[in-house]
Amino acid sequence: MKRMKLCLGLLAMVALAGCSRPLERQPVMQGEHLPPAYPRSAITDPATVLGIKTLEVAVAALKGADGQPLYSAVEILPPTRTVLPYGVGRYEQQMRLPVILTTGPAWAKLDSVAREKLVRDTHARCIEALSRAACKLPLTLTVQEPRGWQVAWMNDPEPGRSIFVGDGDE
Repeated sequence: MKRMKLCLGLLAMVALAGCSRPLERQPVMQGEHLPPAYPRSAITDPATVLGIKTLEVAVAALKGADGQPLYSAVEILPPTRTVLPYGVGRYEQQMRLPVILTTGPAWAKLDSVAREKLVRDTHARCIEALSRAACKLPLTLTVQEPRGWQVAWMNDPEPGRSIFVGDGDE
């Protein structure tokens, strides 16, 4: 008898669960209304926003000897904490502005010495552009090929140290 009451109770619960009001579904958002996957709204400091605009213009103005662009794209991500090596076994964290440059048509015409000089000059120009806009953030410069392969990486211009990935890494 107890089993029968238990079964009837379970059956009543299942039946009642099916009688609830259907949930109202939100309409699916169309592509133009979706928020960006990596929101740029994280950059709220006016000096940094102005610095980014200045930096984008400065990089777009870089041309090779034949007038072709040295970089085909510039992407600037919101400031992020970067862990920098500081001595042996100790680390320093620093807020940095990640700048990613994609090589352009003029890049392929340069030899390795000219490429290294170009990246160092580009790093200096980017710092100049940021300082003109009163942006105090240091930057991390990454150069990549159009296929997405990283070519060079630079936090600070250290003379004598290779900035190209795979060259002189230990």
